[in-house]
Amino acid sequence: MSSEAASKEKRLARRRTTRHVVRKYHMEKIDGDEKADLKREFEMSPEIAETTQIVAQMARSFISTVEFYKEECGGGMPHEQAIREAAKMGERRREWVEKERPEKVSWGDIAAIGEHSMGDALNLWARIRETADDALESGVYSGSVCGVRGNPYAFAQYLAIRDSFADQWQPQGGIEFAMIDMLTVSYAMQMHWQTIAFDRTEHFHDEQRKQLDRYEDRKWKSPYQSGADAVDQAFRLADSYNRQFLRVLRQLRDLRRYAPVVIQNNGGQVNVATDGGQQVNVQQTEST
Repeated sequence: MSSEAASKEKRLARRRTTRHVVRKYHMEKIDGDEKADLKREFEMSPEIAETTQIVAQMARSFISTVEFYKEECGGGMPHEQAIREAAKMGERRREWVEKERPEKVSWGDIAAIGEHSMGDALNLWARIRETADDALESGVYSGSVCGVRGNPYAFAQYLAIRDSFADQWQPQGGIEFAMIDMLTVSYAMQMHWQTIAFDRTEHFHDEQRKQLDRYEDRKWKSPYQSGADAVDQAFRLADSYNRQFLRVLRQLRDLRRYAPVVIQNNGGQVNVATDGGQQVNVQQTEST
């Protein structure tokens, strides 16, 4: 199995092992003079809860489309006509939404697919989910924050920084991966603004040299205040991202230092490693 396939399988397993909740409902049914206590019980999993919310969002999107036609188009469109216009909009959306990039799909697009086939709508949502997972795992999501995706070389530089940090820290779990992304973003932005600060300083120096040659004035002239503010802004932003980088680095270090390591052995014994390397044995007992 490739590393990409293994990563996807790991993410799916993480969702499947999330806590399942059993919900119970009690109702009273009155039949004549008799009362019957009806008990209903069903299992609520994260997958079911997510699907329920997606279907609800699709319904809200369709309702908002109907309300748009009623209020904005013609000023008082009848409700039945607004429903028909919303259905026509759904047909137009279904013609192109399957070929659209997942990040461009709207709730209205998913609702339009759901009008024709709820299974296809949920499959479209699954495709969006998978694309978002891949973007997070690969660094595309955090890279888009820096605006480097439009330049292949800049994006490759960003991923090189991210890989170097991840190779050193070997992040475990979502929080540590998020902190690696934060380190990468802050470092990349620090280098970005440091470069701008240098370029602006050199730019004003070159402009001064041109003025000296043009007006034959050998005295140095200070730049306009707007130019000085631009240079100062670049240096301040570079310093701000440097401090952000160091702050996240300390947080990542503290997370590793103070988080206890739990090792469960056979026989129900659990070893909890405390600060300083000491291990505390916790013996599991059966409740009577």
